[in-house]
Amino acid sequence: FEDVYIHGLVLDENGEKMSKTKGNGIDPLLMIDKYGTDALRYTLVKEVAGAGQDIRFQYDREKDESPTVQASRNFTNKLWNASRFAMMNLGGQTPQQLGNPGADELELCDRWILSRYHQVVQQTCNYIENYGLGEAAKGLYEFIWGDFCDWYIELVKSRLQKDANVTSRNVAQQTLAYVLEGILKLLHPFMPHITEEIWHTLTQTGDEQTLALQSYPTADTDLINPELEQQFELLFGTIRTIRNLRAEADIKPGVKVAAILQSESDKERQILSAGQSYIQDLAKVDNLTITSALETEIGQTIAGVVGTVQVLIPLAGVIDVAAFRAKLQKKLSKLEGEIKSLSGRLNNQAFVEKATPEVVQGVRDNLAEVEKQAEILRSRLNQLG
Repeated sequence: FEDVYIHGLVLDENGEKMSKTKGNGIDPLLMIDKYGTDALRYTLVKEVAGAGQDIRFQYDREKDESPTVQASRNFTNKLWNASRFAMMNLGGQTPQQLGNPGADELELCDRWILSRYHQVVQQTCNYIENYGLGEAAKGLYEFIWGDFCDWYIELVKSRLQKDANVTSRNVAQQTLAYVLEGILKLLHPFMPHITEEIWHTLTQTGDEQTLALQSYPTADTDLINPELEQQFELLFGTIRTIRNLRAEADIKPGVKVAAILQSESDKERQILSAGQSYIQDLAKVDNLTITSALETEIGQTIAGVVGTVQVLIPLAGVIDVAAFRAKLQKKLSKLEGEIKSLSGRLNNQAFVEKATPEVVQGVRDNLAEVEKQAEILRSRLNQLG
């Protein structure tokens, strides 16, 4: 044999070897009935840290539940729903009928997802060739759930509408179909059943063919663009920050807001300008200002930071600022009470001497976290004037 792969044991939730004598075994057939074959298979592969490493199977015997297998089932649901959305928006065409998009027709987010896709193809193939099956499974999870489902599909939704620009819609469909079929091929060794089912529907292929016999994807390194991926990290960070600020200020999801992005960096402002439509669409912003310097008076705002970019949302006319200020003040008063109580415990010499070091450190950590939260609220109140 050229290569011998030695897998570890699947241990119980306490890290002990399963045996009939101990009665601590977990019937895989019951797990399959509850969560599905692919979910269990993917969980076991994903948990592999390396050849020969044992796997501790997380299992709650009282509830007869496994949080890790449940998470894998959630992943299969995410893939199924994303695939269903994609196929509903391909106009009844297969990836082969749609063809591949021309390089000069690709929009910014298309080039980004293709870069991420081929990066993941390269990474997955390298892991598999070196028997890093767990790492390969984790990498696919992050790409499919994060990049493809949470970001790319959201970015192209407006381009898939019937009233969208025809060329833009066609390119979005081509890119969506291309990446989805590639995802199914990449994931097939880890989740063979659901990927086979989706692939047959996507490609409209009969039972005479099988996904298992299709060529595994290979990376096109010419499409990998680390700089573009880094630029999108700034855009996504900005969108997340605006969303978080909206939630913090209790701004209703359907209400559009104005936002100000301030950066002294010419490069950052260029990146933000290039992705302006993405920010406005995904963060529900109707008026976006990108500037190198803030005006002296911009009124009552709530602000956050992404790297060196300052993000501000003017609140006047959007929410009841007085009520929001009162809410923050109430939270701050409660935190200040906690700070006083925790500080009192740490200043009590008897407590520090009698309590275990772990308990004392826990109180110190708790105090540091509460002080951090209080400082954020003071900053928020200062922004409101």
